[in-house]
Amino acid sequence: MDTERDATAPGAPEVPPATPDQLKRLDAARSLLLHVHRALLEVERARYEKVRGRIENNSAFLQLVISDPWFDWLRPMAQLVLLIDERTSDKKSILGSSEANALLDRSRALLRADAEGDAFQRLYYQAIQSSPDLAVIARQVAGGLGK
Repeated sequence: MDTERDATAPGAPEVPPATPDQLKRLDAARSLLLHVHRALLEVERARYEKVRGRIENNSAFLQLVISDPWFDWLRPMAQLVLLIDERTSDKKSILGSSEANALLDRSRALLRADAEGDAFQRLYYQAIQSSPDLAVIARQVAGGLGK
Protein backbone atom coordinates (compact mmCIF):
# COMPACT_ATOMS: atom_id res chain seq x y z
CA MET A 1 0.00 0.00 0.00
CA ASP A 2 1.33 3.47 -0.88
CA THR A 3 1.91 5.26 2.42
CA GLU A 4 2.08 8.68 0.77
CA ARG A 5 -1.43 8.32 -0.57
CA ASP A 6 -2.70 7.37 2.88
CA ALA A 7 -0.92 10.19 4.68
CA THR A 8 -4.25 11.89 5.42
CA ALA A 9 -5.51 8.85 7.35
CA PRO A 10 -5.75 9.32 11.12
CA GLY A 11 -2.48 8.40 12.80
CA ALA A 12 -0.57 8.27 9.51
CA PRO A 13 2.97 9.65 9.61
CA GLU A 14 3.46 13.15 8.23
CA VAL A 15 4.84 12.93 4.69
CA PRO A 16 6.74 15.90 3.28
CA PRO A 17 4.82 17.34 0.32
CA ALA A 18 6.36 17.77 -3.10
CA THR A 19 8.33 20.99 -3.34
CA PRO A 20 7.47 23.73 -5.83
CA ASP A 21 10.62 22.73 -7.76
CA GLN A 22 9.47 19.09 -7.94
CA LEU A 23 6.02 20.18 -9.14
CA LYS A 24 7.63 22.39 -11.78
CA ARG A 25 9.84 19.48 -12.92
CA LEU A 26 6.82 17.14 -13.05
CA ASP A 27 4.92 19.64 -15.16
CA ALA A 28 7.91 19.87 -17.51
CA ALA A 29 8.19 16.06 -17.61
CA ARG A 30 4.49 15.82 -18.46
CA SER A 31 4.92 18.28 -21.33
CA LEU A 32 7.96 16.42 -22.63
CA LEU A 33 6.15 13.07 -22.43
CA LEU A 34 3.25 14.53 -24.42
CA HIS A 35 5.66 15.93 -27.01
CA VAL A 36 7.27 12.52 -27.50
CA HIS A 37 3.87 10.80 -27.49
CA ARG A 38 2.63 13.05 -30.31
CA ALA A 39 5.78 12.37 -32.32
CA LEU A 40 5.49 8.63 -31.72
CA LEU A 41 1.87 8.69 -32.87
CA GLU A 42 2.96 10.32 -36.13
CA VAL A 43 5.70 7.75 -36.66
CA GLU A 44 3.38 4.85 -35.85
CA ARG A 45 0.62 6.22 -38.06
CA ALA A 46 3.02 6.35 -41.02
CA ARG A 47 4.29 2.85 -40.25
CA TYR A 48 0.72 1.52 -39.88
CA GLU A 49 -0.40 3.11 -43.15
CA LYS A 50 2.61 1.69 -44.97
CA VAL A 51 1.63 -1.83 -43.88
CA ARG A 52 -2.17 -1.67 -43.72
CA GLY A 53 -3.19 1.22 -45.96
CA ARG A 54 -4.28 4.79 -45.49
CA ILE A 55 -6.25 5.73 -42.37
CA GLU A 56 -9.38 7.57 -43.49
CA ASN A 57 -9.31 10.48 -41.02
CA ASN A 58 -8.22 11.55 -37.54
CA SER A 59 -11.34 10.09 -35.94
CA ALA A 60 -10.56 6.67 -37.44
CA PHE A 61 -6.95 7.08 -36.29
CA LEU A 62 -8.07 7.84 -32.73
CA GLN A 63 -10.19 4.68 -32.74
CA LEU A 64 -7.19 2.66 -33.89
CA VAL A 65 -4.96 4.16 -31.18
CA ILE A 66 -7.57 3.23 -28.58
CA SER A 67 -8.42 -0.26 -29.79
CA ASP A 68 -5.87 -1.68 -32.24
CA PRO A 69 -3.10 -3.82 -30.70
CA TRP A 70 -0.63 -2.14 -33.10
CA PHE A 71 -0.64 0.90 -30.78
CA ASP A 72 -0.74 -0.93 -27.43
CA TRP A 73 2.94 -0.30 -26.77
CA LEU A 74 2.27 3.47 -26.52
CA ARG A 75 -0.13 3.09 -23.59
CA PRO A 76 2.49 3.21 -20.79
CA MET A 77 3.37 6.75 -21.86
CA ALA A 78 -0.23 7.92 -21.91
CA GLN A 79 -0.85 6.21 -18.57
CA LEU A 80 2.14 7.94 -16.99
CA VAL A 81 0.93 11.35 -18.21
CA LEU A 82 -2.50 10.61 -16.72
CA LEU A 83 -0.94 9.51 -13.44
CA ILE A 84 1.10 12.72 -13.23
CA ASP A 85 -2.07 14.73 -13.92
CA GLU A 86 -4.02 12.78 -11.33
CA ARG A 87 -1.40 13.02 -8.58
CA THR A 88 -0.57 16.71 -9.09
CA SER A 89 -4.23 17.74 -9.08
CA ASP A 90 -5.45 15.53 -6.20
CA LYS A 91 -6.51 17.87 -3.39
CA LYS A 92 -7.47 15.07 -0.97
CA SER A 93 -4.16 13.22 -1.08
CA ILE A 94 -1.30 15.65 -1.52
CA LEU A 95 1.60 14.46 -3.65
CA GLY A 96 4.55 13.63 -1.44
CA SER A 97 8.14 14.51 -2.18
CA SER A 98 9.30 10.91 -2.57
CA GLU A 99 6.34 10.07 -4.83
CA ALA A 100 7.16 13.12 -6.99
CA ASN A 101 10.74 11.86 -7.30
CA ALA A 102 9.44 8.39 -8.19
CA LEU A 103 7.26 9.84 -10.97
CA LEU A 104 10.24 11.78 -12.34
CA ASP A 105 12.35 8.61 -12.22
CA ARG A 106 9.60 6.68 -14.05
CA SER A 107 9.50 9.35 -16.73
CA ARG A 108 13.26 9.10 -17.28
CA ALA A 109 13.16 5.30 -17.26
CA LEU A 110 10.27 5.12 -19.71
CA LEU A 111 12.05 7.34 -22.22
CA ARG A 112 15.25 5.32 -22.18
CA ALA A 113 15.41 3.85 -25.67
CA ASP A 114 17.07 0.48 -25.38
CA ALA A 115 17.33 -2.29 -27.96
CA GLU A 116 17.60 -4.78 -25.07
CA GLY A 117 15.09 -3.14 -22.68
CA ASP A 118 11.43 -3.81 -21.96
CA ALA A 119 8.84 -3.85 -24.75
CA PHE A 120 8.29 -0.09 -24.72
CA GLN A 121 12.01 0.71 -24.65
CA ARG A 122 12.71 -1.67 -27.55
CA LEU A 123 9.91 -0.27 -29.73
CA TYR A 124 10.87 3.28 -28.78
CA TYR A 125 14.44 2.48 -29.82
CA GLN A 126 13.22 1.12 -33.17
CA ALA A 127 11.01 4.17 -33.75
CA ILE A 128 13.95 6.51 -33.06
CA GLN A 129 16.13 4.54 -35.48
CA SER A 130 13.51 4.88 -38.22
CA SER A 131 12.72 8.58 -37.78
CA PRO A 132 15.36 11.31 -37.75
CA ASP A 133 12.76 13.82 -36.52
CA LEU A 134 11.88 11.58 -33.58
CA ALA A 135 15.57 11.05 -32.85
CA VAL A 136 16.03 14.83 -32.51
CA ILE A 137 12.99 15.10 -30.24
CA ALA A 138 14.13 12.13 -28.13
CA ARG A 139 17.55 13.73 -27.62
CA GLN A 140 15.99 17.05 -26.59
CA VAL A 141 13.59 15.33 -24.21
CA ALA A 142 16.33 13.21 -22.65
CA GLY A 143 18.21 16.43 -21.90
CA GLY A 144 15.08 18.03 -20.47
CA LEU A 145 14.45 15.08 -18.14
CA GLY A 146 18.00 14.98 -16.82
CA LYS A 147 18.40 14.87 -13.04
